[in-house]
Amino acid sequence: MALKIRNIEPIKSLSDEELVERFAKTKQQAYFEELYNRYIHLAYGVCLKMMKNEADSKDVVSDVFKTLFLKLPTANVKSFKAYLYAVSRNECIAKLRKRKSQSIKMGEWQKTEISQNAFMENEGLLALSNDGPPMEKLVEDAVAELGNEQRTCVRLFFYDNKSYKEISSQTGFSEKQVKSYLQNGKRNLRIVLEKEMRKLSA
Repeated sequence: MALKIRNIEPIKSLSDEELVERFAKTKQQAYFEELYNRYIHLAYGVCLKMMKNEADSKDVVSDVFKTLFLKLPTANVKSFKAYLYAVSRNECIAKLRKRKSQSIKMGEWQKTEISQNAFMENEGLLALSNDGPPMEKLVEDAVAELGNEQRTCVRLFFYDNKSYKEISSQTGFSEKQVKSYLQNGKRNLRIVLEKEMRKLSA
């Protein structure tokens, strides 16, 4: 036990900047862990003030120290405390921007659902699927989860702009069946997409 204390004491006696310098030179994790232990509470306080949420703050703090671990070896750090504050603030801003973006996407999706007619006339789904690669993939994955009949009708109606009559002629389904598959497909798409959007905004 005495040996362990003697090994730790020199690290604890180092200044923040000395710890940063030695971590950068040696990549020994013990130096970084000392910085972590000294400033985990400060980083959490900064994040909590900006995020207003304990769970999100803890997530961001984890991201902060991951970023520090990667950047410290090459960063020009004159004051670790100031650098930590800047990284914490930037990580919070990035998280808040992502949350806002996903919240807007969810709002747009919900607005398209206010009017079933708008959605069924291609506006809702296509608006989302044309909103860049991430949303396009999200919609495509959701469509792929539908049953065969619903997926076929949804693709023909939304992507190929086929009418009920044309879909009926192409698939052999009655027009009544086509309408039913589309309505059920729309409902199932909404469930899947809202679930995925909530995951992204979490």
